[in-house]
Amino acid sequence: MPGPRNERWLGLYCPQLPLLAAWQCDPQVPELHAVHGHDRGRHVILHAGAAARRAGVAPGQPLGTALAIAPALQSRPRHSRAEASLLEQLALGAWQASSHVVQAPPDCVLLEIAGSRRLYGGLRPLVETLCANLEQRGLPVRTGSAPVPVTARLFALHGLHAAGRGTMREKLHGLPLSALALDDSQARALSGCGLDRVAQLLRLPAPERARRFGPELNRRLLCLEGRQATPLAAWQPPRRFRLRLELPAASSDSSALLFVFRRAIGRMAHWLDVRDQALTRLRVSLYREDGGGSIPLEVGLSRPGMDEERLLELLALKLEDLELPAAVEAVELSADSTDEHRPPQADLWSGNNRGDAWPALLDRLRARLGEHGLSGLAPEPEHRPEKAWRWVAPGTSSHCEDDRPRPTWLLPVPRPCRRENLRLEEGPERIEVGWWDEQACRRDYFVARDRHGRRLWVFHEHRPREGWFIHGLFDQA
Repeated sequence: MPGPRNERWLGLYCPQLPLLAAWQCDPQVPELHAVHGHDRGRHVILHAGAAARRAGVAPGQPLGTALAIAPALQSRPRHSRAEASLLEQLALGAWQASSHVVQAPPDCVLLEIAGSRRLYGGLRPLVETLCANLEQRGLPVRTGSAPVPVTARLFALHGLHAAGRGTMREKLHGLPLSALALDDSQARALSGCGLDRVAQLLRLPAPERARRFGPELNRRLLCLEGRQATPLAAWQPPRRFRLRLELPAASSDSSALLFVFRRAIGRMAHWLDVRDQALTRLRVSLYREDGGGSIPLEVGLSRPGMDEERLLELLALKLEDLELPAAVEAVELSADSTDEHRPPQADLWSGNNRGDAWPALLDRLRARLGEHGLSGLAPEPEHRPEKAWRWVAPGTSSHCEDDRPRPTWLLPVPRPCRRENLRLEEGPERIEVGWWDEQACRRDYFVARDRHGRRLWVFHEHRPREGWFIHGLFDQA
C-alpha cells in the first residue's frame, strides 16, 4: 500500500562521501586526489577531487589510465567502514530536523519533513539550515524532495523537488533512464530497444516490461511512482559513542595523533549535541602497528560538558608523558560516561561564565599528574576527629550535618599541654567511642584560649591515657 498522502521526504545526498572517508585523517590532502575500487579484477577510479577532474580524471577510468593522465594523482582504496561512519554523521545531522530518519547507503539519508518544515518556516529555510550545518561539519550535500522516500532519494541525486505526487511523476517521467542506475544488462537491453527516457519505459505495458526486462524493474517503477510502498528501517542515534579512525600512515608523532583526535572529538561533539548529553569521561585506545595490543588513555572531566579545545589540550598533556613502544596505526574514542547537558551559569551583568576556571584547572592538573595524583577532602560521619575525614575526587561536594564547634586546622598528632595555661570558654563535649575497633577513647573537649589569646580546641583524656592535649586551632585572633 502507498504511504500517507501528506508525507514529504527530503533526501540528503553526499556525492563526495567515499572521497571524504578515504582522506579524512590526512592533515594535508593533495590537490590531485581520488579514491579507487575493484571492478572485474582491476583498479578503477570511483571518485576524484575537483582538481583531478579538471585534469581529466573521471570515475570508471582504470587507475593506470588516470595516473597516465595526471602523474601527480594520489589515490586511495575505498574504505567502506569509514564511509558507514560518515553516513552515520550525515544521519545525525538529519536527526536534528526530524525524528524519522532512514539511511540509504552508501551515500544518502532520508528524513520525513512534513512537520519539520513548518517549524523552520518552509522547505527552503529547512534545507538551507541543514546544508549549512552539514557543510560546517565537512559533509557537503545535494538535496531533493518528494512525497515518496525512494523518489526523494533519486531526486536528491539530481537536485529535484516535488511537493505533490502529480508533480513528482511529471519530473520522474522527464528523467533519462541512466538516472535509474540500472545494471549493465538492463541498460543494454533498454538501449537496444531505443528507449532513453523514463516516460518511454512507462508507456510500455507492464506485462511486456516484465517479459523483456524482468519483474524487478516493474516493482521498482511502482515504488518510484508511489503506487507501491517500500519497507523502511528507521534509524536512531546510538546510545553509546564509539569511533575508530585509522591513520593514513602509522605514526608516533603527537601532532599527527592530535589531528586525528580533533576529527574524532568533532564527531563526538555532534553526537552529544544531538543526544543533548554532556561528557564526563572519555576513553581512548591507541592501536599499535606491531599488533602489540592497545594503549589506553582516559580523560575525566570535573564538570560534565563538551569543550573540544579543552579535550584536545588534555589529550596533548597525556601524550607528553607517554612513551609509545611502537607507531600507532589507529585510534578509538568512546564516550562511556555521559550526563544530562546543563548549560553553564553566566554572570548576570557581564554575561561571562565565571564558574568554569576551577573545573578547567582540575582537569589540567589531573591530566598532568594522573588520575590518582589529585584528591580533595570530605567529612566522614565519625566522632573521633582524626578519623572524621576522607580522601575524595577533587570537586566532590559533601554535606556535613555536625554543627558543633570544630577547628579549621587539626594538628597531625595531639600535642600535650598544661591545664593552668588555658582559659576554658566552652565545653565539655564528651567523646567516648572506638570500643568496636580496639581504638577506644574517652575525651572531654573544650574551646579554650592560651596566654597569647589564641583560640584552641583542647581535650582532657581519660582513656587510654591521662592528661590535657591541644588537638586543633580555630584562628589567630
